[in-house]
Amino acid sequence: MRDRKRIFESNLDAIYRRTDQMFFWLLLAQWVFAVGLALDEPYGWDGESRHLHIHVKLAIVFGAVINAAPLVLIHHRPGWWVTRHVVAIAQMLWSAMLIMLTYGRVETHFHIFGSLAFLAFYRDWKLLPTATLVVAADHLARGALWPDSVYGIANPEWWRFLEHASWMAFEDLVLAFGCRRAIAEMWIVADREVALAALNRDIEDRVEQRTQELLVANQSLEREMQSRLQAEAELRQAQKLESVGRLAAGVAHEINTPVQFVNDSIHFLRDATSELISAVDKLATRPTADEVASECERIDLGYLRGRIPQAFDRSLDGLQRVATIVRSMKQFAHPDAAEVCAVDLNSAIESTLTIARSEYKYVADVVTDLGELPPVSCLPGEINQVFLNIIVNAAHAIDEVVAGTEQRGTITVVTRTDGATAVIEISDTGAGIPDAIKSRIYDPFFTTKEVGKGTGQGLAITRSVIEKHQGSIDVTSTPGRTTFTLRLPIAGPQRLAA
Repeated sequence: MRDRKRIFESNLDAIYRRTDQMFFWLLLAQWVFAVGLALDEPYGWDGESRHLHIHVKLAIVFGAVINAAPLVLIHHRPGWWVTRHVVAIAQMLWSAMLIMLTYGRVETHFHIFGSLAFLAFYRDWKLLPTATLVVAADHLARGALWPDSVYGIANPEWWRFLEHASWMAFEDLVLAFGCRRAIAEMWIVADREVALAALNRDIEDRVEQRTQELLVANQSLEREMQSRLQAEAELRQAQKLESVGRLAAGVAHEINTPVQFVNDSIHFLRDATSELISAVDKLATRPTADEVASECERIDLGYLRGRIPQAFDRSLDGLQRVATIVRSMKQFAHPDAAEVCAVDLNSAIESTLTIARSEYKYVADVVTDLGELPPVSCLPGEINQVFLNIIVNAAHAIDEVVAGTEQRGTITVVTRTDGATAVIEISDTGAGIPDAIKSRIYDPFFTTKEVGKGTGQGLAITRSVIEKHQGSIDVTSTPGRTTFTLRLPIAGPQRLAA
């Protein structure tokens, strides 16, 4: 209720002030009009000429007297109830002044009714009795003392002022009804503004509440995203460790083979060196030709001369193979870089093929067509994992086809550039991917391999890594051939780079 009353009074005060300003200019305009009317040298109904200077003085002096109080009050106390009543009195006095200057012409009397209508703009019906009393008093006094200035004739009936007052009273009733109705509508408007303000507060409260809920939800989502990213990173690392663990036995076998023939070569060289040293010791004191020939025959010098260089070559070759495997393993299994860096993808593919050799060497041959690639900005550990996942899957797919036979499949790796993109194609001659499951191969934990041979995470992680690098992965498969095509931006993933 307090807000309703405050809004109503605020709106009503604004109306009072606007109407005060309207009357400020209206009073000044009527003063100017009255002076202009006096300068026009008016005539009475009898045609008698009036004195021009008397009318001008009346218009100027009485106009100043009439306007002084209301103009001062409008300027200093706009909206005050006294100001409104003073304005009403002054406005009706201007009606009397104009009627007097025109010697009671009927047309001028309509100024009274127009003034009442303007006063109704205040929406204060109490001004109407004040204005009516002023006009009635003026008509009564001037009707008795100077009737022709009011009615235009010298001897009007005494009750003529009552006739004018009656018409004013009728208009007062109509205007008063309009004022009361306007006030009632203002109360309705105040009620609507209160309701609207309450609705706005309710909406603001709901918006604030919803904003808080969204902030909480956003924080929860951020925590969930962080947890998800951490889980993905842990899953990727676990899958990588699983791959390394699965390949460990094969890598150990790959290392064991060259180490074994290095060991055999070293033992041979040790024995041969011992024989040579013994022969040298025996022949140290001027031996005869027969003694030299006999010693050479004993140690089989011809055989040693042919086998010793071979033993050195086999040792060096074995050590080179071990170094290659260790280097590839180190390059593949190093801790993931925290930031993108320039990587030689061809070298990464060769290292991955070396690491995964135990998976495919008994079932497939590898054919590589590695084109010239510029260094590609990426996370090397994750990209190595992608290559390993696809190559191991290719080896397993071929194994399903050639198992129990003497046939061998082929794994083909091709690299090339396509504009600003590095393209890697890895193909296998396995059975192919049936159309019924092609749409599910990237689903986490989906696998067609037997238990213990696959977890269903390889291709899911592969796609996640490629998308993280803002690249793409596509697969085409027909019976007897499957090709995975990887595309990586050479400049690297912009989000990660930023």
